[in-house]
Amino acid sequence: MKQRFFNILGIPIVHSDYHSFIELLEEKIRENKKTFVVTANPEIIMRAYKDKEYEGYLKKADYITADGIGVVIASKMLNEPLPGRVSGTDMMLELLEHANQNRFRVYFLGATEPVLDLFLKNVHEQYPQVEIVGSHNGFFDWNDNNIKETIKSTEPDLIFVALGVPKQEQWIAEHLDYFQKGIFMGVGGSFDVIAGVVKRAPKTWQKLNLEWLYRLIKQPSRWKRMLAIPHFLFKVVIQKLGR
Repeated sequence: MKQRFFNILGIPIVHSDYHSFIELLEEKIRENKKTFVVTANPEIIMRAYKDKEYEGYLKKADYITADGIGVVIASKMLNEPLPGRVSGTDMMLELLEHANQNRFRVYFLGATEPVLDLFLKNVHEQYPQVEIVGSHNGFFDWNDNNIKETIKSTEPDLIFVALGVPKQEQWIAEHLDYFQKGIFMGVGGSFDVIAGVVKRAPKTWQKLNLEWLYRLIKQPSRWKRMLAIPHFLFKVVIQKLGR
């Protein structure tokens, strides 16, 4: 089935619901098709809007999903309403469940060494059938390491990269051509959540699309980052008027 995309500030967002997208990724795994996924919130789209180098990294992705209620709102403003969010943390958890059922091979890159240790322990406990073929913390010499060679040698089906924005998208974009297979996905702070270091918003908040507010309450220092949302929606209004 051919995927439909629509443009928000120059970024092609895949028009798909959460469950259909998970099915698509599982199909890619079974077909050994290399796939680069970006989960984009307003902050990521605004960064790409202002930074052409970063925009280039995003445009190497096969799929960019709407991770953030602001992107869903923007889709409605542009008369291309999305079914809902397709968030990175949710997808990672769902894909780990699929990996647990199908013994997919998984590699993890990112976080500090203590957080990574806690994360791997919890993954082992929650998904005992997942075949973890390797991991590396997120602190390494960018220009002098053998991480890509190690990852390639382990032939993973799923490669989760938690280096934060913009490094995770940059790392994947710069190394993608080296690989023949695997789902590559930047997952931000998801390792911290599974490790139990950062608490995710309760389900009620998630269902009300208020996860962003919960994170702001828990981490007030994020307020400057939240300014990207009104700026993003203002630019979307301009895009709509310019059509």
